[in-house]
Amino acid sequence: MKSKMSRMLASFLAVLAASAGMLLADGFIIIPRPPQPGPASPFPLQVVRHDVQADIDGQVATTVVDQEFFNPHHQRLEGEYLFPLPAGAVIKRFSMWIDGRETQAELLDAAKARGIYEDIVRRLRDPALLEYDGRGVFRMRVFPIEPHSRKRIRISYHEVLNRNNGAVAYRYPLGTEKFSSRAIPEVSVTVNIHCREPLAAVHCPSHPVQVTRPATGRATVRYSGRDILPDSDFRLFFTPAADRFGFSLLAYRPHGGEGTFFLGISPSFGGNVAQVAAKDITFVVDTSGSMAGRAMEQARQAMDDCLGRLNRSDRFNIIRFATEAESLFAGLAPASEANRRRAREFVAGWQAAGGTHCEEALKAALAGSGAADRPRLVVFITDGRPTIGETGEEALLRIVARARQKDKSLRLFPVAIGTEINTHLLDLMAEQTRTFRTYIGVNEDIERGISGFYERIGSPVLADVRLDISGNARAFQVHPQPLPDLYHGSDLTVVGRYRGAGTATITLSGTVNGRLEEFAFRADLPRESLDHDFLPALWAARRVGFLLDQVRLHGEEKELIDEITRLARQYGIVTPYTSYLIVEDEKIRRDRGDLAASDMTVGGLPTAPGLERERREEFAAMKDKSGTGSVRASLELQKLSQATAVAASRSGPEDSRVRTIRGAAFYLNNGTWVDGRIQAKDSLPVTRIAFASARYFALLDRHPELAPVLALGRSLRFVLGEAVVEVYEPGAGGDGLSERWRKD
Repeated sequence: MKSKMSRMLASFLAVLAASAGMLLADGFIIIPRPPQPGPASPFPLQVVRHDVQADIDGQVATTVVDQEFFNPHHQRLEGEYLFPLPAGAVIKRFSMWIDGRETQAELLDAAKARGIYEDIVRRLRDPALLEYDGRGVFRMRVFPIEPHSRKRIRISYHEVLNRNNGAVAYRYPLGTEKFSSRAIPEVSVTVNIHCREPLAAVHCPSHPVQVTRPATGRATVRYSGRDILPDSDFRLFFTPAADRFGFSLLAYRPHGGEGTFFLGISPSFGGNVAQVAAKDITFVVDTSGSMAGRAMEQARQAMDDCLGRLNRSDRFNIIRFATEAESLFAGLAPASEANRRRAREFVAGWQAAGGTHCEEALKAALAGSGAADRPRLVVFITDGRPTIGETGEEALLRIVARARQKDKSLRLFPVAIGTEINTHLLDLMAEQTRTFRTYIGVNEDIERGISGFYERIGSPVLADVRLDISGNARAFQVHPQPLPDLYHGSDLTVVGRYRGAGTATITLSGTVNGRLEEFAFRADLPRESLDHDFLPALWAARRVGFLLDQVRLHGEEKELIDEITRLARQYGIVTPYTSYLIVEDEKIRRDRGDLAASDMTVGGLPTAPGLERERREEFAAMKDKSGTGSVRASLELQKLSQATAVAASRSGPEDSRVRTIRGAAFYLNNGTWVDGRIQAKDSLPVTRIAFASARYFALLDRHPELAPVLALGRSLRFVLGEAVVEVYEPGAGGDGLSERWRKD
């Protein structure tokens, strides 16, 4: 059964996607004359099914959209079906079927589409469609829409995809939150990719997907959801590559600001054994009494699976430990069939009994030094804290540090079972040796957990990875830090900030079978680009995760806490840990008179009874050295610091009241959307503009990039250059006056 916090993390890992930049929508039906008198939504229909199938051949994509709408009202309705074109799409052919009949649709250019959107804003007081400003649209009359009946619409279109800096980009406008009156029972997106070159990386930074690779140049990407309101575009990037590695680079940079880049590096070969580095691997397995029963049986099965997947050129050893440690071989042995049989017999004879002698097991596993021509991996599997011999955290870490000093190729991977373990000890071991930690829950399948872990590290490709970016652009605050080794079947994704601009040479270097190898890639880091506006939030998620982990493992420092709080507020990284820091910071400044309540973000959101106490307790538990809260924090912060999707930055109860647009977070505070950057701009003048007025649309004309911001609602405050703009609805309580404006 998932813990409360795990459920919150699941929400967290799904919601930053909902805030990743421009919230486009797929096709929707507008009802110009709503079915009931008075204020009503122009979107009273329910979307009951939404299926998307895309086939990409090289850079040509064919997309088929199949939707069903339901009229829940007693009246027959007449509507207009609108399908905003994906940004940059070049439509080769468009066809539409309604209820089995092909129907003609009208293609409108961006200017005519803008007229439709603005008319709806004026008449129906709903700014939602402004987010499509500057885009063409297909429009078609839909009549009749019978009461309590369904209307099925099927569309297919072609487009030519862009390839830039190594990556081919596909984007489907999936956001339907504002255009369905209820959650959608079924949503699915399937993308089939066919490349004539070998296919390297496949990244979906917006949604949790499953990727299968049936052949070297093919991949199938699947996303599905039930009873959801998707409100962000489905974004997919893939990298064809003719060399051993595929490189791709995405960049975002607002006018006058610093840039953010996402670099993807993936092996492009299809299982070429000659390009997989030989490795030395030692499995260190806890067989103490706490492993009795099902845990011991699953550990045996997992070891059998790992032994079966050793590469022919590998060397290995197994050490079991309880009250004392016992080694299968005197040292590392070749992965021959005879040695594997001997290892299986050794594992089959294990019995769970005794205490936990970590010191002796570590010394046995780390004795000597590794070979110069291969990485040295130690997999440390345990379900308990040290109870025999040296049990102190610092003393055990010194054993690892001394071994690492002698052998820089040493990688120690902690694999922990349950919650009665010392997370600080295990996580610091991983930090010392540049690896990652794996935690398997008490009720989880241990065999699957260990086998899944081994799948990630079984075939090293490049060790001691280094990255150099040269040219006029300078990278900084790059994550992850340090860079991990690269394994077959895995990707290395690097996110960072940059100053300067122009063509950059990106050099990847590392060791393979004892040889130093380098791979170069040229890419453009632009001076200004708004194409990938989800990148700042992705970078901030990784940096906040990294900084929180530093606080958890090494203690609080004011500079770290201040940076976490600032980044979390600015980019909408709302977790129980960041919520606590933001709320405490805003309460102190509000009570001091330095912060108006109308400018508050998370601290200004209404909270359920006891929520602040829960936040405080979660933050305190984050720094515990063992127990459920400690394990949970370790897992969550590792996921955050390694995030490859924008669906990885929120897990708090506030997440439905936070949006991130063009790299800035907005918070719904007392009916008004507030830009999280306002707090840092307290001295800027305030310009007030009435919703749907002539000045309102003139502002949009001058600044079309504001379209998704204005689409948030009728009352909002945001930073624009060197001013704060306040949009208010005439006739609303106080005419939308902010406290700051009243004070002025």
